[in-house]
Amino acid sequence: MDPTTTQTPHRADAPVRQMTRPQIGRLGEDIAAAHLAASGWQVLERNVRIARGEIDIVALDGPTLVFVEVKTRRTTLSGVPQAAVDDRKLRRLRLLASAYLMDHCPPHRDLRIDVLAIMVSDDAEPEIEHLRAVGA
Repeated sequence: MDPTTTQTPHRADAPVRQMTRPQIGRLGEDIAAAHLAASGWQVLERNVRIARGEIDIVALDGPTLVFVEVKTRRTTLSGVPQAAVDDRKLRRLRLLASAYLMDHCPPHRDLRIDVLAIMVSDDAEPEIEHLRAVGA
């Protein structure tokens, strides 16, 4: 297994195959936040709504302020989750991060945009791939 891929138990109220897309998204964000906290990160905020969109997770990885985009999928029929973060999405994430910083100023030394790609199913534990500094 790749060292950036970990497995974390999930807490689904319903079978994954019966969940709606918004429920899958919330499940993925819960898994992501738990994964980051277990890795020693400080999760500052979740689902931060800004006029131009939403930031899934804002967290501190030591002195680095990280804006985390979470992508969760049940299958790879439409591609792997991380493939949904294309150049257009990265530009939008950079704009959202800038807008966030204009209104909030948590102590930090560096900034970064990460993606957590999560695959969930009823038959296995979630698979998490953490892609660091995708916006660099």
